[in-house]
Amino acid sequence: MAQAWYDTISKELIMIEDEIHSVIHSNNEELDAMCHYTIDSGGKRIRPAMCVLAYLACGGKDVSKAVSLGSAYEIVHTASLIHDDINDKSEIRRGRRTLHKEFCVSKAIVAGDYMMAKGFQALGATSNDIVDVIVEAASRMSEGEFIQKDFEHITKVTEDDYYEIINGKTSKLIEACAKSGAFLADAEDRYVDAIGDYAHGIGMAFQMIDDTLDVIGDINNTGKRVGLDLIEGKPTLPTILAMSDSTYGPRIAEVFMKTEPSEEEVYEALTLIRKTDAIELCRQKAEAIIDEAIERIMTIPESIYRDSFVSLAKYIISRDR
Repeated sequence: MAQAWYDTISKELIMIEDEIHSVIHSNNEELDAMCHYTIDSGGKRIRPAMCVLAYLACGGKDVSKAVSLGSAYEIVHTASLIHDDINDKSEIRRGRRTLHKEFCVSKAIVAGDYMMAKGFQALGATSNDIVDVIVEAASRMSEGEFIQKDFEHITKVTEDDYYEIINGKTSKLIEACAKSGAFLADAEDRYVDAIGDYAHGIGMAFQMIDDTLDVIGDINNTGKRVGLDLIEGKPTLPTILAMSDSTYGPRIAEVFMKTEPSEEEVYEALTLIRKTDAIELCRQKAEAIIDEAIERIMTIPESIYRDSFVSLAKYIISRDR
């Protein structure tokens, strides 16, 4: 990961790893092992990176504060993934067995609860502005997941429905991380808003690109097989767009509606999605959002951290993992 944004805060990202491991420690050996197993599975650390970059871009001087805040957000995010994997019956994440598969479902639920509690405990010692942002983001995460469940295997889901889902389940937390970093640095409201708008766009584009990788990704890069969203009936933008294709859409929709499609049907549907212009359209829409995000971030004062925000945006759109 040699992106300029990463290099700019590489020291802080190492500090974040140390902070996360410290916060999630439990005196119960098995619980401690489960928490560290999850964290050590990796991750892009986009959320804490957003927090640190926002803090530094807004003139923050004590970066350890942003490191603590960003680490807490990452713990909350990781805890939510434990629960998501259980709900989705996922077996692999980032190339490793999911926590509930490596251990057991009941203990994985408890480990997720524990990590969520530790994350919110760390987030609690902040200003009212930051607490408000945290609570809003956590609420929207739950709502986004709930709405997604309502639309599973439903072919009449719209593009607007999709945006509502990813706004809640992905974008709001990334936006919260960035705005919290700006609040922590006592930034002017106009800069808090600009950074928040930028991060919101990054979150939307991040999920859109992630959804294309479920169709065209390489397991050696993504750490998971393609077609999982299709199998689980998750309404992703590539699938929504592909189902509207006059030639291939009806068959794709037929497979999407099945709660237990065969391997052959999944392979067929993925092949048909790739034959449509859905992937290219999804990328174009994500690129347009990224362009708007970059335009917005350029309104904050010039610095290497603003440049890093631009670099991060370009990484999001070009990533293959």
